[in-house]
Amino acid sequence: MNDYRIFVGAFPEGDLAERIQAVRARHDAKTARITNPHVTMAGTYWRSGSPTPENEAHTIEQLRSIETQLHPYEMQIGGVETFLPENPVIYLHIEPTPELLAVRGTLLHVIGQDKQRHFTPHLTLTMRLDARQTEALLKQLRQTAWLRQSWSITIDHLWLMQRGPSDPAWRYIHRIELTG
Repeated sequence: MNDYRIFVGAFPEGDLAERIQAVRARHDAKTARITNPHVTMAGTYWRSGSPTPENEAHTIEQLRSIETQLHPYEMQIGGVETFLPENPVIYLHIEPTPELLAVRGTLLHVIGQDKQRHFTPHLTLTMRLDARQTEALLKQLRQTAWLRQSWSITIDHLWLMQRGPSDPAWRYIHRIELTG
């Protein structure tokens, strides 16, 4: 099987990203190893063939062609939430600002519609716990600054990511500059 997946993500950097990753590593180490903290802006898309950057050359060219249409934006992060009972995911809430949604809309126009019919921007903390563990950790996290504090970070680039069936983690294959 040579199918692979791609997505475009916004990756916080610096101290905040390190703090988020520490929470992820402590409570869901496998998720933390697979990819750094991010907000999926478009994806996940399945592709056929070998998981090489060369097989995404067309997508990379499409993304390069829209960089001047994509504007840097402030990502507003704050609050611990969950997708329970449907999905045992704990995440940090990302405000769906008009600027963030405009970037997403442009990406979808170029790469195609993704699986997210009802887009909820979020930054996953855990996704591999059972419902009981998720509820217990959610209660714990809601007693911390993760619930009460908010952060605003500037997003001036995104990453095209790729992962094949044998890859232990997602790979960065193209940096998308937001130059508009």
